[in-house]
Formats: sequence, C-alpha cells, structure tokens
Amino acid sequence: MKIEKILIVTDNSIPSIRAVQYGYNLARDIGAKVMLLSVIEPESAAGNPDAGIFPDDALLAIKTKTTDFLQQMEKEYASLVDTKIQVPVGEILTTIIKTIGDWGASLVVAGTHGRTGLSKLFSGNIAESLIHHSPVPVFVVPMDKPAPPLNG
Repeated sequence: MKIEKILIVTDNSIPSIRAVQYGYNLARDIGAKVMLLSVIEPESAAGNPDAGIFPDDALLAIKTKTTDFLQQMEKEYASLVDTKIQVPVGEILTTIIKTIGDWGASLVVAGTHGRTGLSKLFSGNIAESLIHHSPVPVFVVPMDKPAPPLNG
C-alpha cells in the first residue's frame, strides 16, 4: 500500500501539536501530501444572544481561530510538504470519515489525550470510534508522550 495522502486530525489544542508533528514527519519521509482537518461541532458555536454574541458571529470567530491555528501548524511543520487546510462544521466522526473518502486519504493521523488508552480525542470516544470505522489505517499519537524528534 502506497501512502500518498495523510489526513491529520487536530482539535485546535496545544497537545494536538504532537499529532501534527508526527504526521508531517511521516509525510516528509514518504513524500505524501497532507490535509490538516479540524472539525467544528455546531453546538460549540451557540453564542450568547443575551451578551450580543449571535451564533453566526460565534461560528465565524471559532472558524477564524481554528484556521489561524492550522495555518500556524502548516507554517511551522509543513516544510516541503504539499498541504491543504479544512475547517468544516459538523459531527466530528462523520465529518472525518466523509473527508477520508472525499479527499482520498491513505492514512489518518490523530491524537488521543491518553486518559484511559484511546479514550479522548477532542471529546468523547472519537479516536477509538475512528479506529473502528475508518476505511483506512489510523495512526494514533498519545498526547502524554514526549514529542518526536523533528527531521527537518
């Protein structure tokens, strides 16, 4: 199996940088393209109309912050790696699985917070569910381990 496209799933958190580092190191080593994906769940953009923050404004702010984070990850780690960035809104697992198929990913790199095995990626049991439902292999990076050495 030739790995040509690596989907790196990140949740816009500092600990998820390890998954980004591993994914880019692997992509660079094997000459693969990368898509950085961070899914925004609709309920996270509920806003607070009483405070003058409406759902559309809250969603725009979250998308902007998330896109900025992904662009920073690309700038810091993508040296010589062709990269796409996606920040869709939707249910996390469903959106990841759809993106795998739509983009034609060969491998998914995701992180887990390592609380009890593969217990927490973003929220809930997403990493474990992703392993069971992904049509392609999933490389899980535990967030409580030391960061990998950088190859470039």
